[in-house]
Amino acid sequence: MISHPQLHIGTAGWHLPKDLPARATGSALERYAEHFNGVEINSTHYKRHMEHTLHRWAACVPSDFRFTVKMHRDITHVQRLTQVGPIQEFLKEVSALGDRLGPVLIQLPPKLEWTDAHGDVLEAIREAYNGPIVLEPRHPSWSDGRVLRRLQQAHMNVVAADPPLIIPVLKPLGDPALCYFRLHGNPRMYWSAYDEVSLRSVAGQVEGLLEQERRVWVMFDNTASGQAAPNALLLKKMLGVPAG
Repeated sequence: MISHPQLHIGTAGWHLPKDLPARATGSALERYAEHFNGVEINSTHYKRHMEHTLHRWAACVPSDFRFTVKMHRDITHVQRLTQVGPIQEFLKEVSALGDRLGPVLIQLPPKLEWTDAHGDVLEAIREAYNGPIVLEPRHPSWSDGRVLRRLQQAHMNVVAADPPLIIPVLKPLGDPALCYFRLHGNPRMYWSAYDEVSLRSVAGQVEGLLEQERRVWVMFDNTASGQAAPNALLLKKMLGVPAG
């Protein structure tokens, strides 16, 4: 497989190993973008960013590079996904990334059980925003067939998470047009590296999804011990994607 415009591989944050070749000049983000075409901005989950900061980030990456932005925790963990207004404000803020904005990631707290009211909020978001949205629910009620059908109708995606969160396997759910893998590290979340056997399994899924003309994201979140970037580079190699 060669570089595929529907495939984005990267990490949570843009930290690279010190021994990874990169240009001697340029920002950390510019050096990261030499190797990967996607990244998760997790800092948007904890703080607001100035418009000029997002403009600067968007301006220093190639045209095919995309940012995933994680929705602010006040919306997901404090208000618990019940108010549309703050969500619309957040989406307006991150629109400063322009055409470099990729999926909006809504990570939910473990005890947040599905209710039809949540479905109403998500549908209201979809009416106001037509960009890609991916959910990472952590309560098993979100895996119910009726819930998944409603999410699919609203063109919402549920991440394929590892370790698995709401179903026992690594599988994207919801709207099949976009398939988003979040690999947190297994068995120790955020710390463990993935071995070649595990990554070849992911690569097989990715190849099959691309053959079905799906958009695929694979983001490595096992950053605590510096395993994310090496794992992402190895997955690129397995898929035949150019190294830089």
